[in-house]
Amino acid sequence: MNQKISKQETTYLRFIGLGELVEHGGRGILAFWVILALTFFLFGDQNLIAPNMKNIAASLGITNQAEIDWKFGAEVPTLFFILGALVSLSMGYLSQAFSRKRLLIAAVLLGEIPCFLSGFANSYNEFLILRTLCGFGLGGIFPLIYSLIGDYFSSHSRAIATGYVSLMIGLGVGVGQLLGGILGGEDPINGWRASFIYMSAPSFLFALIYLLFCEEPKRGGSEDVDAADTLSHKITLKDFKILFENKTNIGVFLQGIPGCIPWGVFFVFLADYYENTYMFSKELAAGMITFAAIGIFIGSFFGGVLGQLLYNIKKQYQPLLCMFSIMIGMIPAVFLLYAFSIVNNPLLFIGLNVITGILISIAGPNVGAVLINVNAPKSRSAIFSLYNLTDNLGKGLGPVISAVILGLTPNRGLALSISILFWIPCALAWLLIIFNYEKDETNMHLLLKEKTS
Repeated sequence: MNQKISKQETTYLRFIGLGELVEHGGRGILAFWVILALTFFLFGDQNLIAPNMKNIAASLGITNQAEIDWKFGAEVPTLFFILGALVSLSMGYLSQAFSRKRLLIAAVLLGEIPCFLSGFANSYNEFLILRTLCGFGLGGIFPLIYSLIGDYFSSHSRAIATGYVSLMIGLGVGVGQLLGGILGGEDPINGWRASFIYMSAPSFLFALIYLLFCEEPKRGGSEDVDAADTLSHKITLKDFKILFENKTNIGVFLQGIPGCIPWGVFFVFLADYYENTYMFSKELAAGMITFAAIGIFIGSFFGGVLGQLLYNIKKQYQPLLCMFSIMIGMIPAVFLLYAFSIVNNPLLFIGLNVITGILISIAGPNVGAVLINVNAPKSRSAIFSLYNLTDNLGKGLGPVISAVILGLTPNRGLALSISILFWIPCALAWLLIIFNYEKDETNMHLLLKEKTS
C-alpha cells in the first residue's frame, strides 16, 4: 500500500512540475527520485576518463600522444557504446518478459561493478575490458527509465519529467568530470583510480533502496485509455515494423546519429584541448568543463519546461524549439575552440562555456518526451532501445571520427570543429518530426482506443 501524501508535499510537487507523481503515492515518488540518483551516478562515471587521459595512460605504460588519443579517445568509448547499444536493443524484449524494476537493478549492478573495478586496473587491456563492461549500465538503464517515465506522467508534463532526467545526466557528467580533474590534479598517479571508486559506490546503496522500497508504475497507467493489456504483450518483429512506419520515430532516429557525434567528442577531448591549447592546468580545464555542465544542467531542465509549455500551446512548437536551439548552439560550441581573444578573461570564457551548455542541451529532454508521446506503452521500451542504439552509434562514432581526423591533421581545433558541424544534419532531421508529430500522436491514441474498445 502506498503511503499517503500530505498537502504540503502535494503542493511542492506541483510547484516543481511533478504533480502527477502524487497519484503514485509515496513509493512511486521515492522511486522517481531514486531513478534520478541512479542516472546521476551512472552518467557521472561516463566522463571520468576525459580529464585524466594522460594520467591513466602513464599509469598503464602509454606515453605516445597519438596512441593515447586512439586508445582512450576512440577504442575505449567505442567498445563501451557498442556493448551499450547491444544491451539497449535487447531491453525492448526483456522489459516485456521481465519486471522493469528487476531489470533496472540488474543494469545498474552490471554497469557499476566494472566501473568500481576500473580503479584497480593494472594494464590497458584490463582497463579496456572493464570500461567496455560498463556499457551494461547505460545501455540497460536508458530505455527502462523512459519507459517508466511514460507511465508516471501524461503528455501534459512528460517534457518536464524528462527534463529532470536530462538534468541529472548533465549534472552527472559535469560533477564526474570535475571530480576526476580535481583528484587527478592532486594525485596524478592514483587520483584517477579514486574517481572511479567514488562515482560508482553510491549506486549500490540506491539500487538497494530501489529494490526494497520502490514500486514500478502500472504500464500504460498514464494514458487516457486503459492500456493494461500491454503487460502481457511480447515484442515481435511486427511491432518493430510499426515503429518504423511512424515518421516521427524515423525523424528522431535520423537526428540521433549525427546529433550524438559532437556529444561523443565534446567531453572526451575538450578538457585535453583546454589543457594543451589554452595551457590551462588540469584543475582549471576540468573547472571550465564543469561550467559547461552547469549550462547543460540549466538547459536540460528549462529546455524541458519550455518544451512542455510550447507543446501545450501548439504541439509543433516543441520540435521547432529543438531544431533552432541545435542550429544556434553550434556557433558558441565552435567558438570555444577558437576563443583565444577571451580566454584570458575568466568571466567571459566561463560565460561562453555556460551559454554553450545551455543551447546544446535544450533538445535533450524534449527528444524523450516526443518519443513517449507518439508511441504506445507496449512499444516504449522497444523504441527507446532502438533510439539508444542510434544514440550510442553516434557517440561511438564521434571519438573515432575525431581520432582519425586528429591523426590526419595537427590542428586539433579543426578536427573537433568538423565533429561539431554534424549538428547541421541533426537539426535538419527535425523537419520530419515537425511535420508529422501531431498526426503520429493522434494515430497512437486512436490505435489504443481501437484495441481497448
